Amino acid sequence: MMKKILLVLVSCFTCTLIAQETVGLIFDDFNEIKSDGYTLFKPNSDNRVFLIDGCGEVVNEWTSSGTNSRNAYLLENGTLLQSSGFVADIRDWNDNVLWSIDYQAEFGFRIHHDIEPLPNGNFLVLIRDIYTNTELFAEGLDTSFPEDILQLERIVEIEPVGTDSANIVWEWKLFDHLVQDFDSSKPNFGVVANNPQLLDINFDNGNGSNPIHANALDYNETLDQIAISARHLSEVFIIDHSTSTAEAAMSTGGNYGKGGDLLWRWGNPEVYDQGTALDRKLGRQHDIKWIMDGSHQGKMSVFCNDGYGDNLTASSVHIIDPNDTNGVYGLSSGKFLPETYFWSWDGIIMNTVMHAGAQSGFQIMPNGNGLINESFNGRITEINPSGEVVWVYRIPVGNNSNFDQFTEPIANGSFRAHRYPENYSGFNNVTFNNTGILENVNTISDDCVNRLSVDNYDFQSLSAYPNPTKDVINFTADNPIDQIEVYSITGKRILSKRNSSFIDVESLANGVYMVKLFHDNSSKVMKILKR
Repeated sequence: MMKKILLVLVSCFTCTLIAQETVGLIFDDFNEIKSDGYTLFKPNSDNRVFLIDGCGEVVNEWTSSGTNSRNAYLLENGTLLQSSGFVADIRDWNDNVLWSIDYQAEFGFRIHHDIEPLPNGNFLVLIRDIYTNTELFAEGLDTSFPEDILQLERIVEIEPVGTDSANIVWEWKLFDHLVQDFDSSKPNFGVVANNPQLLDINFDNGNGSNPIHANALDYNETLDQIAISARHLSEVFIIDHSTSTAEAAMSTGGNYGKGGDLLWRWGNPEVYDQGTALDRKLGRQHDIKWIMDGSHQGKMSVFCNDGYGDNLTASSVHIIDPNDTNGVYGLSSGKFLPETYFWSWDGIIMNTVMHAGAQSGFQIMPNGNGLINESFNGRITEINPSGEVVWVYRIPVGNNSNFDQFTEPIANGSFRAHRYPENYSGFNNVTFNNTGILENVNTISDDCVNRLSVDNYDFQSLSAYPNPTKDVINFTADNPIDQIEVYSITGKRILSKRNSSFIDVESLANGVYMVKLFHDNSSKVMKILKR
């Protein structure tokens, strides 16, 4: 009987050893190149914001502005901007509140979904712009519209003032850019198909009083333009930010001469009567953003919740090339270009289909890899340009609790995840507060850390110069250097050289790297910066 008990215990122990991790870092292909940097996320049900490294270890943590807070951004000065529907605040690296406002008390409104920081220190917010049916009947809304109200969208630029105040310095309303072909007596009457720069107030998408449902904002400083995701239209828009508030309410003015009209729209030409449902390319999408670095600079990325516009059981991610010329966008046969996606991916992540019915995001990193955030299951995945999964992290917190390994997390989804490169200016002059993993144990994280760890070394005196470097870096040591190995911050060995006191890193992309130096059976790791 004792033998049987022992056998069961050994079997269970073996199962535990080989069980697949369920939370934290659950996949890490160290043979593949991953983007360097740190990942920021804020679980929807939690009042904490986390910044983790490539091994899944926390390097900083903040308190969020509420459990219904959706998005947080690490700014270039190292502070954190975050917002719930009610409150916005800015915190320093050590979680001290530097500025905070209550939207309702300050302005008399709530915001929804996304915020977007601007280079001047201001930020954009989305506001539901609500009208009665009577108000919109006067604008040509079909008088058979059955709801009492209809929600449009408003974008406001907020300027933080002092520690607890703010100004509205710019705004745009979709209400000012409508077209309709229902009532010829109204001034906005026109042929919808001939006015793609305007929104057809009578386009019926089955969403009643909430026909737009904007859920994402992005800003392009070079173009001074704003991108907007309209979930219920399955469309993304671009508008001009260079206008004054007065010009934003018109169809003239600004750098592009169009006022606040839509400069570009894409994803569902049926909305402006230039197609049918079969022409739809997006479906209930989220997180439209410009790609600002790397080979895809100037293109846009988006997470399509309904894959390719019509798949309700699998999502897709895309790169879109808007085909602009200095911020001016072209049409072909009445439709805004492009005709289709530049690049697309939908696939399997660790034996499960990539899918999220709402929220979620997609970011292209400078090295061409993509970061996918599936909100409902709290899964953050990195894929390479070939679509191969190279890194997967499952958020191990929710409802202000941390989940143990091999348990199934609950309410761990995050509205968005952001990857910031190692050389991001927000990391200058800050101290990383490494507190380890959020879950109780994780062998994959341990392996990741151990790839760069050092147990012993014989170098009593070791230095590197010049550091930072643009090409050759030299090492001086009190013992001969048998081998030099250069690793990416995610642990992949990318260069090596034997019996040398220098190595040339000119071929590497700018950023932070780890160098491991060997003597006999000992080694030491140091950090270098390639510029």
